[in-house]
Amino acid sequence: MKSVKTYMSTPIFQVELNTSIQETCKLMLEKGVGSVIITENGAPKGIFTDRDAVKAFSSGLNPNDEVRLAATMGNLIIIEEDTDPFTAIDLMTKNKIRHLPVKDKKGNIIGMFAITDISKVLHDIY
Repeated sequence: MKSVKTYMSTPIFQVELNTSIQETCKLMLEKGVGSVIITENGAPKGIFTDRDAVKAFSSGLNPNDEVRLAATMGNLIIIEEDTDPFTAIDLMTKNKIRHLPVKDKKGNIIGMFAITDISKVLHDIY
């Protein structure tokens, strides 16, 4: 079986935690991605997804507010590049998440295994 590295999406995009929600959403739209990693001084601290954007605006946050106010911070689940895809899918299901950052052996985030990548896994099997 191939690992998540085979199926993950690249490149990944990151913004610092003090970036505005609007700037972050604009980046996601321009790059056609559903999530970005939130960093503090370059270190991953959280994730901001398209769902977080909807929640932010529906709860009354201002587009100029910092993205960290709307992101999932401090509870970032990251998987290793050699993780079995079905282990990753199970982790996503149990945690009710749609995006898993993927790290290499050095600990650098190198990609994103997302719900949209699951179809690639299934295509290889069926």
